[in-house]
Amino acid sequence: MSFPVRILPLVAAAMVLSSCATSTDPVDEGTTVYGAFLAARYAGVNRDVAGAAAGYARALDQAPGNATLADRAFITTLLAGDNQLAAELARTTVAAGDPSRLATLYVAADQIAGRDYRAAITSLEAAPDYGPFNALMRDLLLQWALMGDGQALAAMDAANATVSPGFLSSHLWLHKAMLADVAGETAAADNAYRTAVYSAVFPRLATEMYGNFLEREGRAEEAGTLYQTYLEANPADPFVNAAIGRLEAGNRPARRLPVPQMASRALFGPAFDLAEQADMDLSVIYLRLVQRLDPAYAPTRMSLAGVLERISLPDAALAEYAAVADGPYRFVADIERSWLLVQTDRAAEATVLAERLLAETGAREARALLANLLRVQDRCPEAVGLYEQVIAELAAADASGDWRYHYFAAACHYDANNWPAAEAHYLAALELAPRESTLLNDLGYFWIDRGERVEEAFEMILQASELTPENGNVIDSLGWAHYRLGHYEAAVEALERAAELEPGSATANYHLGDAYWQVGRELEAGFQWRRALDLDPRPEQRDGLEYRLEHGHPPGEEQHLAADTTRADDEGGEP
Repeated sequence: MSFPVRILPLVAAAMVLSSCATSTDPVDEGTTVYGAFLAARYAGVNRDVAGAAAGYARALDQAPGNATLADRAFITTLLAGDNQLAAELARTTVAAGDPSRLATLYVAADQIAGRDYRAAITSLEAAPDYGPFNALMRDLLLQWALMGDGQALAAMDAANATVSPGFLSSHLWLHKAMLADVAGETAAADNAYRTAVYSAVFPRLATEMYGNFLEREGRAEEAGTLYQTYLEANPADPFVNAAIGRLEAGNRPARRLPVPQMASRALFGPAFDLAEQADMDLSVIYLRLVQRLDPAYAPTRMSLAGVLERISLPDAALAEYAAVADGPYRFVADIERSWLLVQTDRAAEATVLAERLLAETGAREARALLANLLRVQDRCPEAVGLYEQVIAELAAADASGDWRYHYFAAACHYDANNWPAAEAHYLAALELAPRESTLLNDLGYFWIDRGERVEEAFEMILQASELTPENGNVIDSLGWAHYRLGHYEAAVEALERAAELEPGSATANYHLGDAYWQVGRELEAGFQWRRALDLDPRPEQRDGLEYRLEHGHPPGEEQHLAADTTRADDEGGEP
């Protein structure tokens, strides 16, 4: 879900890493300072946050007191994940004028984390105008600083008077509930927690906090019902599953969190909401602020890692996944880290991590992860056994299977030229997902290519093309099905569309060349075969293309210049 029109006014004043690309030069203290500034800006444009932070810090050292340099040094350092240095730079930025209005918030968060509540109150009350979103974050921080300072009534009165941007208003109920909880106002806390759970756009955090409150109040049965209700819609949630495990074991609940951690939960909701709506550097800044209040809170690290990954800062994301503490989220973090390692060309490292996870946990998810990693490294013989173990475990547990396990096992068997096993897995996958376009297309294509169950296969591919009409691979299969059935004019029409949708596909262009040849368009056929040859075809495709270009026709085929319904007798060179 996205709310760009509503978000932009809230964040327009903030300077983020992308602002490094602006043409305005904020410094004129000399060529050395300017050189450091340009180096930092260049690093920022290239998504090198560590380099940008170092460059701005060097420039600031040579031009102390420059507000723009201080602010950019603070923001880029925070993006890079050096929270301690960012806290020091935030104070420098506040002294210089805090152009983005972010440094004051971070200083206050740092002061609350250090339980210097009176200093945080002073910082926030002396701050300049913020803008709507920053004003909400300022109000939440100020109310928690008041609570930490022993001014519970003032904190709760201020919370009741707080106004937030409309789409963030539901987060205020949890904030009020936690304030009342800390103040010992049990009835008020209970009512506010209940409202937070049932009105929140982001109910997991409300469930976490209300469940802990109920457990501490000796209402374990109600807490269990709350957790189970949440799990019905979110069965894999690691925290809630751990909470249920704790209840079933009869273990004592965690104590009520101290003020800094409560403040982090209050700010996490709005920061997470912003991050979910807009992948941008600014989302990281707010999540770092939340992290400063409670560095150990795993959901903050997980959310941060996700945003960093999406804004093309993979090394920073990997650092966050790796830093998730032991507990309910550790396993999930390692799963995500493994896939990100693969995406950054570190497949061997990812595989070692997955092997360790499987050895330590024996978990089905770890087995499936390792299978997937082996498959994408073309290690299908090792992967297929793992897939089949996962399938067997699901069957033994009488659990509904995942069609993708069958699909990947089928692909591995097909690569190993074990068609009976591949076909069996394709059919099993279709039983689980009868309208899955990928399955309909692949199995239909293979059947037609093998001359088996041709009419049924054609109907499957036709259904796949209706489900995903913009999928070039599916339209290519439809065209090739027409070709193999002797519908050459229809094949040309479909394959032209496939080549348009997937211009870089050697297969689509190869097939289109054959279809052109069949209807007497030899010049165009030669052009498509040459084009396919330039598109990195598979070895067997390359052999077929070279034959066609040398002889001017597919091997062993008879040309049909008029549309007919006879099936081509393809004796070789099948792409």
